[in-house]
Amino acid sequence: MQTQHWITRIFLLLIGLATLNIAVQALIDPQTVMTMVDVQLGNVTARNSIRAFYGAVNLFFALFWLYAAFRAQRTGLLLAALYTGGFVFGRLLSMALDGMPGAFALQWLVVEGVCAVVAVGLLVWGKTAAGQQTVVVSKPA
Repeated sequence: MQTQHWITRIFLLLIGLATLNIAVQALIDPQTVMTMVDVQLGNVTARNSIRAFYGAVNLFFALFWLYAAFRAQRTGLLLAALYTGGFVFGRLLSMALDGMPGAFALQWLVVEGVCAVVAVGLLVWGKTAAGQQTVVVSKPA
């Protein structure tokens, strides 16, 4: 169980730090994040939306994952699975409806897919490890 605990902690810290990186970039300069996908933010409402979603929402998710690495691993893993799985679903749906995206989106499809699988795998491993623990009850003397 200890190995699974440490691997989960490292995974959640990495997801938290990666998401924090995107959040800080989007909060400071929303155009930086959108330039990666060749989108120009032409008005205040567009910048506001990117700061809110890519910046603030990701900031709070990142902070939660950093917390979860030490205090709420199962919940952190569940959020990671849903978050990255949502990206995978959206990208696959877009590929079916819109066609093949560029290399940037395909790269992230792989990264997000691996993260989703790892998060689910760690959830299953943690549940299996917890189920295998034995409880020793001592009789009163």
